[in-house]
Amino acid sequence: MDPSAHWKDLNKKSYKFHQFNPITGEQKNLDFFYQRIAIGKWGGPLAATKNYNQVILMRTDDMLKDSIVFFSNNGKIISKAQYKEIDKIALFDFLEDEQLLLLKANGSYYIVDPFKGTKKAYDLMDQFKQQQILKGLIVNNGFVLMTNNFEFFYIPNAYEPQVHKLKPSNLTQEPEHWLVIPPQKTQSGKMELLIANPDGGIIHIIEDEKWKIYYNKDKIVNEIDKKLPDLRNIKMISLSSNYKNLALLQFINQRWVVSFISDFFDSTDCRQIPIDLKEEDVKKEETAEKDISKIERPRRMLWCGDDCVVFQLQQYLVLVTQDQQLKVKMSNSHFALKQEYDGIRILTQKKNEILRKLPEAYVNVFLPLSLKPGAQLYSAYESFEQKNPIEDDELRSKKTELGEAVNDCIKSGQFEINPEFQMKLLKAASYGKTFLGNQLIDPNLLNETCKYLRVSNALRRNGAVGGRVVTYDQVLQLIKNPDLFITLLLRYNLHYQAIEISRFLKFQIKQKSTIYTHWACCKVESQQDDDQLCQIIKEKIKEEKGVSFTQIAQKSIEIGKSQLALKLLDNEQSLSKRIPVLIWMANYQQGNNNSYYEKALIDAIASKDSNLIYLVIMKFLKTDMDETYKFGILSQNPIAQSHLIYYLRNFDDKYLQKYLQYLKKFDECGLLAINQAYQQNNLNEKIRFLEFAQKFFEEESKDSFYSKILQEQIRTLNDLRQEVEREKKEKSKIMMEEKPLNSIMETFLSKDNISLAQEFAKTYKIPERRFNITRVKSLINNKNWEELERFINEKNKKNVSIPYELVADMLIRADQEERGLQMIMKMPDPEESCYMLLKIGQQRHAVQVAINNKKSQLIQDIRQSINDNQAKAQLEMYLSQNHK
Repeated sequence: MDPSAHWKDLNKKSYKFHQFNPITGEQKNLDFFYQRIAIGKWGGPLAATKNYNQVILMRTDDMLKDSIVFFSNNGKIISKAQYKEIDKIALFDFLEDEQLLLLKANGSYYIVDPFKGTKKAYDLMDQFKQQQILKGLIVNNGFVLMTNNFEFFYIPNAYEPQVHKLKPSNLTQEPEHWLVIPPQKTQSGKMELLIANPDGGIIHIIEDEKWKIYYNKDKIVNEIDKKLPDLRNIKMISLSSNYKNLALLQFINQRWVVSFISDFFDSTDCRQIPIDLKEEDVKKEETAEKDISKIERPRRMLWCGDDCVVFQLQQYLVLVTQDQQLKVKMSNSHFALKQEYDGIRILTQKKNEILRKLPEAYVNVFLPLSLKPGAQLYSAYESFEQKNPIEDDELRSKKTELGEAVNDCIKSGQFEINPEFQMKLLKAASYGKTFLGNQLIDPNLLNETCKYLRVSNALRRNGAVGGRVVTYDQVLQLIKNPDLFITLLLRYNLHYQAIEISRFLKFQIKQKSTIYTHWACCKVESQQDDDQLCQIIKEKIKEEKGVSFTQIAQKSIEIGKSQLALKLLDNEQSLSKRIPVLIWMANYQQGNNNSYYEKALIDAIASKDSNLIYLVIMKFLKTDMDETYKFGILSQNPIAQSHLIYYLRNFDDKYLQKYLQYLKKFDECGLLAINQAYQQNNLNEKIRFLEFAQKFFEEESKDSFYSKILQEQIRTLNDLRQEVEREKKEKSKIMMEEKPLNSIMETFLSKDNISLAQEFAKTYKIPERRFNITRVKSLINNKNWEELERFINEKNKKNVSIPYELVADMLIRADQEERGLQMIMKMPDPEESCYMLLKIGQQRHAVQVAINNKKSQLIQDIRQSINDNQAKAQLEMYLSQNHK
């Protein structure tokens, strides 16, 4: 095909429809007009299903009957997924990783694999059963939806749906159009929405932030935003592929107007051009609709490059720039569009093509009768190739023009899709470079171009399953995101192609390991012997770094090959990866799963990693197995046993009691029961645990000491219980709760029953120091400051029986910081008082203590520690006066 054919000139700029390949499969019978159509980005497949919003007759032999059908780039069917539901479809489009998402109006949706034809159901729960979904748009691997009350919701990840409600936009009627800007393309780093406001202007919503309106002077209060143009009756919005240029379709005074805005929301520059969207030679369906804005409304509005907008009508494409428009009639109405990075992909019943703006270099070379250096070099090379060389000495001698010619041929080769012309252009560039050397041209440009063109040509695979009709510029964009690039190839099990491309482009280990892991997960599904499969997988990936056998083992378990999974796990070098999978296998498998836990425990001990050992113990204890069996397994190894005891002491006293009984360590059982007794607030429970402990100590006949002590303690608590019961019956006395001794004594003191509290302390032999501290605590709780000071002074008159620092701590905890500081300052040892004040950051008080006590050495010692300006000034003043 002549490279200069199918050019469309539009105001000194040229656009070209370039065919990738003809449609030879079942797609040639597809009715594009009445069906739901989705096209994968980056030259991906086409998906179609019945549009039940349209009332049409359906043939019994219709290939879309009760199905979602996927087509490759040559139009042949890749797979079919059964779909018989007739619910309204709010969204039918491909996610970023090329899985199809079908969202229904009630909030349920399917994610469909285009290669396998399998689908997985999801549901956004009940919140959309009442407020039905009107429309949704894809954003990365998630989507945004609008309900019938005009509220917007964002689901960032369709595979793990979590609904985020966006701030209310206060819309009172359905907007004519809206679109999504993905987070990686916004200045805020968050997902953003642009909504055509029915009252004029554009509503801008940022995720988790309030909305703002632009291009509507009646609604704007910001003086800067008032300088923006006033735009009304917006019917459609479109953003260029670089998300920098905005185009709006308006219907003003019974005519269509396109507004172009660069650097939207920041620039005041707005270029408008009236356009004609009539299709007078196309027969329209009869309708009662009289509104021209609805009759002539385009189906789609997309950008082609960064300076041209394309409108899809019933049978026309309308190309619009800032200065001119051009109508192009398509062969029929059966076509669909997809905006790509560098143009618009067009799928019809007959061909797969792309519309792109021609770069200047391509025009220089192929424009008929062109005298540009690029055209001369290309012509000279063609003559040289035909062994009929023409005179090109003049071009060779002019190095600047020759450099320009070489660059034009290389850039034209990058743009060209036909491999034959690619080869000619690059050979012409190489021919010219021979006479140019490395002057005036990047020496690596030709090699890099050849490398990336090889990739783009390899991806097409003649339109077969998994083939991608991509251009050079699209490949460059995919290479910037290697994870996505590899994911798209693995979607169709193109393992060989993926690994060759990753090696050719020198991708990181991460991408290569992903390929080998995916290949192995597919390989385990084959009907071969487990030993043979394990050996094949091991041999294939033994030299590759980063490949995880655990993922392959998990896949084996999912398809019921548990023995193969164990064999594969033996090859996993990382125990930290192997052990969680063994535990997962034990939980996943039904029936006898003891061997998995035993193997996990052996591996955990071998790793010498306490975290892994605790993980196995924790999961093992939660199983329904016999406790004797579990204790037996965990006691076989001293390392496991010590970890088990430590784990149980810290997290599960009940299990620890059982384990100590299993080990027949009755003395430890008794001590544990005593510890549990004194953690109880209920007096009856406390006595019960102590009696329980006494039985254990009676089992241990070697030493009767603990048994005797417990008998005395139980007797004391029984007396206390009787006293509590008696007090409850006597209404005139204080009602006491069943609390520990100290709590009961606090109750007496809080009611100022000092004598009763002293009698209680004497009865139960509570030390005087403990009684005094409890009294101090009670006075602080009652905020009885005078009595507190009198009591402390009385008790500390001869010697310090109530530590001042303890009282200070209690005061500070009770939000009485100043009283606490005064208590510290009263400490008999000034040095101790001073350092304690410094420790809690009270430098001014510390200096005051040192000065009041005239401790010169102490002042010198703390001098370097003072950084508070006021405290430092006070200290320096004292030192200067003292020196004088």
